[in-house]
Amino acid sequence: MTMTTLLTRIFLGIIGFVCLGLGLLGLAVPLMPGFLFLGVAVICLASASPYVAGKMAKTPRLGRFLNRLEAGKDLPFKDRVTLAGLACVEMLNGSKRS
Repeated sequence: MTMTTLLTRIFLGIIGFVCLGLGLLGLAVPLMPGFLFLGVAVICLASASPYVAGKMAKTPRLGRFLNRLEAGKDLPFKDRVTLAGLACVEMLNGSKRS
């Protein structure tokens, strides 16, 4: 593993934990968008650690969310952002589609 890859994984882990804390705080504070931060935390933590990604993939909603994001890696950036937003809404909505 190169130094750049290690630094990227550490940076993603830190951002993921910060967003996780903000997301949990946002669930209690009415005007703060908690689910948005939780979605970003899932993306960052899954990218930072294959172990965490495997654990998240085993849960039904997070697994579908991560599969949707993985399927859109070859898309242009604007389409990936749209896909991430739709996958986040689907995860929060709890629909059973795959």
